[in-house]
Amino acid sequence: MPDHFLRTVLVQNRAQAADVTFQEDLPVNPLSQILFTMRGVVTTINTNEPLTDFLDSITSLGVMFRGQDVIRGSLRDLAVLNAVLTGQPPWGEKVQDAAAEVWSLTVPINFGRRAYDPDECFPAVRRGDLRLEVTVDTAVNDVDLIELQIETVELLDANPTHFLKYTSNAVTFATTGQEIVRLPIGNPLLGVLLFSTTVPTAAARTATWEQLRCKVDNVEWGYARTNWDSLSGEMLRRIHSDLFFLSQHIHRVNAAGVGFENTQSPIREGASGMMERYAYLDFDPLKDGRYMLETAGRADVTIQKDVGTADAGRFIPVEMVSIAAAG
Repeated sequence: MPDHFLRTVLVQNRAQAADVTFQEDLPVNPLSQILFTMRGVVTTINTNEPLTDFLDSITSLGVMFRGQDVIRGSLRDLAVLNAVLTGQPPWGEKVQDAAAEVWSLTVPINFGRRAYDPDECFPAVRRGDLRLEVTVDTAVNDVDLIELQIETVELLDANPTHFLKYTSNAVTFATTGQEIVRLPIGNPLLGVLLFSTTVPTAAARTATWEQLRCKVDNVEWGYARTNWDSLSGEMLRRIHSDLFFLSQHIHRVNAAGVGFENTQSPIREGASGMMERYAYLDFDPLKDGRYMLETAGRADVTIQKDVGTADAGRFIPVEMVSIAAAG
């Protein structure tokens, strides 16, 4: 067991006034968590989406070991996935919609299902082997004057046995019938985060991933058939989506009348918001590995999409990597 943890600052108040991709060397000790914080100012009065604008300003965040991705995705996708995996949602301070108000938001990026777990973290490396790569897009609405703070949590003298690997994959479905996407083979899978361009809204019930099933070597496994609605709802229950920074729950006031008349009604963002576009295929419901999908020795592991719409989606498989097996 480690004697203690070490939390340090990797990047301090890096101002981002223009689009850029930059890299930083990560620490050499076993690494449990990266804490990615953005600070900025809201520029539009009464906007509903400063949170999503913050997240969308980081179009890609990657952790690379000797040039190979261990973690990769947009900050929005990674924020949702880490909330699902660890119960740690993005959080910040001074949630206001008024112009010129300061915002901050912190997204945890974890290498295990629990932060500070010495058994599940990235092992010790040589300097320069493990790098963080960040792509910033400053052309977002409603926020400005973005600064970045990045901190790391090392577990000194830890001897981990496993770490998590999760990288984003894009897919474009050409039809509304049956199509498949292939999942990685070799490591056990804890789950798959799904992003849907089209989701149920207004009177329409269609979704990009409308119905799904999982197959291993062409035999149904775990999910013989399931619907987007139930998967998305189950994911929201798992992470307690009433958390303000995920659901963006707000109250509006009709200034022309009596304020009290409208402040009783909470308003959540609909399909344009964050959480309604995600669902999670969970292969680790007890969070102990009992039901995880073993892929070693398999020829084909797939998700089959039934019906749905002919548009784009994303999927992020979560792999449990054995350090001994990975060498």
